[in-house]
Amino acid sequence: MRRTGIGVALAAALLLSSCGSGGDSGSLTFVSYGKGAYQDGQRKAFLEPYQKQTGVKVNLDGPSDNAKLRAMVEAGRVTWDIMDTDAFMAREHCGTLLEKIDVGELKDSFPPGTLSDCGVPAALFGLMFMYNEKTYGANPPKSLADFFDSAKFPGKRVMYAKDPAIGQLEAALLADGVPPDKLYPLDVDRALKVHDRIRHDLTLAQTYGQQQQAMVDNQADMALVVSARAYSALKAGGTQWKRVPTKVPVTWDVLVVPKGTRNKDLATDLIRFISQPEPGARFAELSGAGAASTKARPELNDVQRQIDVLSEDRAEEKVFINADWWTANYSKVVQSWTAWQTS
Repeated sequence: MRRTGIGVALAAALLLSSCGSGGDSGSLTFVSYGKGAYQDGQRKAFLEPYQKQTGVKVNLDGPSDNAKLRAMVEAGRVTWDIMDTDAFMAREHCGTLLEKIDVGELKDSFPPGTLSDCGVPAALFGLMFMYNEKTYGANPPKSLADFFDSAKFPGKRVMYAKDPAIGQLEAALLADGVPPDKLYPLDVDRALKVHDRIRHDLTLAQTYGQQQQAMVDNQADMALVVSARAYSALKAGGTQWKRVPTKVPVTWDVLVVPKGTRNKDLATDLIRFISQPEPGARFAELSGAGAASTKARPELNDVQRQIDVLSEDRAEEKVFINADWWTANYSKVVQSWTAWQTS
């Protein structure tokens, strides 16, 4: 879901000057996104129980960085064993930068299209349409089309701008009447024209934290926000925000194993542990993100139930992105998305 990176040459230089010789059979290094409910949930639901059960020490590192992983592999000095990253990276670099992962009998435990040879789903995220109840009161928006209709629903909109692959384009096309099964190949120009309708009312947040703060501080009236951040906003006091029951683009993160790690078998074992229903359910309860396993049954609190878009009774709302299409087109779409923002 989130692409991060520093220059490959710089990363390689840092690695060559500072890395050790790799892991050993008694420990693993798991890389995630840094401090926050998401990584804390992984530590408490995945890593600590695995360490307790097996005696294998699991070191938590971060933040996840695709360019740094590439530099490690190309320098032959791999010190990471598992990294949490976007689904496209796993498809684009399978067999070159990443090891193939065999999850065995768990292969049917994930939503269709989310598992790939080198990427095992770790968490699901829905791009939710939420509105500020203080603004709209008894006349709330009811569909995605309302987010893109400033005449019918005046007000400030906010969405995350750095990565266009979390569902913003899909949301625009769904709002414009494109059926979910006809979304791909994405008509990017059409999607951007839909966004043009609200251009003067749209705040393009450069970080998820900026978007979350705008919601909590009543600096916006509507938001397209990933479910984990919606949960964080509600927990931080933004209880005036309500979910619109409408179509929700769904994305996911995956766990990958860098090619050349000394601990491939142990890393695979940890990923299999993580992919079981019980750890997945516990992670969802702690983080506010969706469990990757379709067999997980998390016991959600009242706040989580408000923004839960992945439950079986909301199956009609979920629209999974096409990761294969995004893998082939990501760079080109980023260029169009960036040019639109700066035009």
